Amino acid sequence: MLEDALVWLLLSGLVAFILAGTLAPLETLRWWARQPALEREPPVVPGDTPDGAPRDFIVYLGGIDRISGTSNSRREQRFLDALREGAPDAVLVDTVFPYAASGIPLLHGPRLFSWLWRALAAAPPDRRRPLLANLVNARNFFQVLVSADRRYGPVFNLALAGLIQDRLRATGWQPSRDAHLTLIGLSGGAQMAAGATDELAGIFDGPIQLISIGGVIASTPGLNRLARIDHIAGSADRVEAAGAIAFPARWGMAAGSEWAMARRSGRLRRIPLAGVTHTGPHGYFGSALHGGRPQWEETVEIVLDCLQRFRDGDEGNI
Repeated sequence: MLEDALVWLLLSGLVAFILAGTLAPLETLRWWARQPALEREPPVVPGDTPDGAPRDFIVYLGGIDRISGTSNSRREQRFLDALREGAPDAVLVDTVFPYAASGIPLLHGPRLFSWLWRALAAAPPDRRRPLLANLVNARNFFQVLVSADRRYGPVFNLALAGLIQDRLRATGWQPSRDAHLTLIGLSGGAQMAAGATDELAGIFDGPIQLISIGGVIASTPGLNRLARIDHIAGSADRVEAAGAIAFPARWGMAAGSEWAMARRSGRLRRIPLAGVTHTGPHGYFGSALHGGRPQWEETVEIVLDCLQRFRDGDEGNI
């Protein structure tokens, strides 16, 4: 009896997994169908940044465990607070939900499975957390694949670039030739950032860099538009390592891929971290001691150094 129940559970999980993958692009296609005829904004004539206006902008895109743009974990929030303190002159945007073309959080708006997310959120915490986390991770993981897909990705990434642009304008961003934009992506958020860059490069007239923290990134056209890519990877991070295997265009034999070209040009720099895992106490934002200090402090220091190098004009050989 127990074996039969286990078989049915596994089969149900497999069916749900296949169904989720099949339906993943639908929200993106629905967003596209509801758009009026898209008209690009007229080309911007770059000018100097007005006195007192911010010159450095940072957009943080979290991992696949989130249900909204503001559902940061305590560890993430600690990292973001330290980042704000270490880069006080930069404008930090951390409210974009990158796993939906509409940008609408999972618990809001018309969505095919909105009833499921609401039911899970209303369940007792002891039952909700593992089930909700696994379903949210699976759902958002497929959106990462949509972003990386050569068929649906351009539409999804167009929508995400628009969401980022809206947030930047709300903070006071204005086109200027000496503004800098840094995209920081955690886990799947790094792919979302890289995917959106192809469109953002036509909107944001200054240089753009990507800081990938344990990023799962495909070889996507947006990599060609980045002035600098810093890829922070823990030696014990199995998720990041799996991402490098999952996308064949990142394999060594794919010499003509965007990833390979970024590496050859010197714009892509890998920053290894010994003993660091993807999540948990030994993760990038964890409190376990590495080299005599909490890992999250080292991660903040590395990110701040990347920001400073970018401001100083170290943009590889682009």
